[in-house]
Amino acid sequence: MKKTILSAKNVQKTFSDNGVQVHVLSNVNAEIYAGDFTVIMGASGSGKSTLLYALSGMDKATAGEVLFYGEEDAPVDLTTLKETKLAALRVRDFGFVFQQMHLVSNLTLFENVAVTGYLDKRKSASETRAKAEELLDRVGLKEVKTHLPARVSGGEQQRCAIVRAVINSPTLLFADEPTGALNRNNTKEVLNLLTELNDGGQSIVMVTHDIKAALRANRLLYLEDGNIVGELELTKYGETDAGGEKIQSDKAREAQVNAWLESLDW
Repeated sequence: MKKTILSAKNVQKTFSDNGVQVHVLSNVNAEIYAGDFTVIMGASGSGKSTLLYALSGMDKATAGEVLFYGEEDAPVDLTTLKETKLAALRVRDFGFVFQQMHLVSNLTLFENVAVTGYLDKRKSASETRAKAEELLDRVGLKEVKTHLPARVSGGEQQRCAIVRAVINSPTLLFADEPTGALNRNNTKEVLNLLTELNDGGQSIVMVTHDIKAALRANRLLYLEDGNIVGELELTKYGETDAGGEKIQSDKAREAQVNAWLESLDW
């Protein structure tokens, strides 16, 4: 049985636009499970990013509960936490990757990663530096770790941003259109890295409009007009049988996802 690590219960999000109440999320209910690569899809304006921010505590829901099952005896409701406790939770348990990398322009790639690691007081500075070195080497950035962001490619910047997001070993990694600003080759590099992290046990929740990116998930949620109206379970991407053969080919997987999306009027 899957272990729930995050649970949304009747989550609503309302914005005021010139005095008019705009309901972006309407009583969303969802479970996020440990070890899953969950992708949220939907048309533009369906509330995908708003839901991701509500689930991660980056923005508070207007109503409902977002329960995080961390190391505490009882789940913590993100909607009731004060900002100081939310900030501590984001440092310790949540990692974030966005479409725009938001790397600090006057810091090297290594420094961008290490600075985030220093916020986690569970590790010493030397432990943080060693882990930053190890992670940058692991994702192929060893030779450019002393470069400023402007001197490396978009794909290298995004790989650095992902390393920065996982430097503190988060329970959950949230990604909002992480390949949206990348070309085809860089997109594949980033998706391969996210898949590798998930294969190693990292739980991921990602928003995307890209079907190729969505194929990396083992669970898809479809959002329409602020409600989850569809869910699809898949095998792990690239999972093989005892003989080393893929359980599902990439072509068959894409056909399954496309058929599901068409059934939802994608």
